[in-house]
Amino acid sequence: MHVIVVGAGIIGSAVAASLAEHGARVTLLDAAAMPGTGTSSGTFGWVNANDRRPDSYHELSNAAVREHHGLATGGADWFQGHGHLECAVDAEHRQRLLDTVLRLRDLGYPAEPLSYQQARALEPDVDFPEDGDFALFPEEGHCYPELLIAHLLGRARVHGARFRGNSAVLAIMDGAVQLDTGEVLTADHVVSCVGRHTATLLPEVPMIPPARGNAAVGFLARTPPVPVRLSRVLTMDTLRLRPAGGGRLWLQALDLDIGADPAVPPDDGIRHTFSARAAETLSSGYRLGLDALLVGQRALPVDGLPVVGPLPERPRVYVITTHSGVTLAPLLGRLAAEELYSGARAELLTPFRPERFANGAAVAQVQPAARPTDP
Repeated sequence: MHVIVVGAGIIGSAVAASLAEHGARVTLLDAAAMPGTGTSSGTFGWVNANDRRPDSYHELSNAAVREHHGLATGGADWFQGHGHLECAVDAEHRQRLLDTVLRLRDLGYPAEPLSYQQARALEPDVDFPEDGDFALFPEEGHCYPELLIAHLLGRARVHGARFRGNSAVLAIMDGAVQLDTGEVLTADHVVSCVGRHTATLLPEVPMIPPARGNAAVGFLARTPPVPVRLSRVLTMDTLRLRPAGGGRLWLQALDLDIGADPAVPPDDGIRHTFSARAAETLSSGYRLGLDALLVGQRALPVDGLPVVGPLPERPRVYVITTHSGVTLAPLLGRLAAEELYSGARAELLTPFRPERFANGAAVAQVQPAARPTDP
């Protein structure tokens, strides 16, 4: 079986690795010269099933979290499964945190209320408010996407997969792709993993186009190396933080995303706000600068849910596009490969098939206020 995988981000890399290990002849294409330089290069990388709705999306994400832990058994440089600590002070955030803990515990997902003292013991360099509400989600973690992509592509290469960079795909047909050079490549199946560009190549899969103030766009900031201890994802009222490797920290602030515009570089005010919030959050009192400030563009299907499976009218085209690609990539890569090889459909993916958009079926768009949990 020959399979062309279009898009060498984290999902395309996972698909290529699993297919190659099943024995497929895999050609992995990307418009860029280097894998992982698109959406995967600008992600917060939080691995979680924390507030996924409906329950079917939670179930899929929960299975994906377990997939990460299984993949990293024995230790892995790309995954840190140290959990996620949340602190709420604002009244609305307190209620949302309580509701989340109760719902997740009902679903069998580990969620533990903590005291101020317990939170400080876990993260002593964070200046937590003594009157805050706290919860720990111990099975969550964070991922270094570039290292996971390297691991996945290494597995794919060992089993004969071939990567072709600088190969922009202009059209996807049923079992073929046309490159911008005019070359047409044929295969038994084509797997589209082009993220936010999905609707351009596959118009039957509606996506939210990144635009100022909508849920498909968000800021991501990174500090230089700082002498601060932080071992897990931390979410607070106005800031999210996680280790970025090498002593750096990734920062995210969803309320600032309203001003994010993919066509406009971030201004100095955004930079200053990130730095100030980070300094207020860390008890060291260091004056923190930034060495990177990105406008991330999320892959977000129009109803906010993953799209996974063959297209109804073009069954040799298999599409995967989703928000939370870092969380879902290892699981979706394995399930897609199993489906393509066996022909059997994974029950876990049933709610997320592209058939839900057939015949122009209307879906509710994700509103800007309904922020994604991670880019």
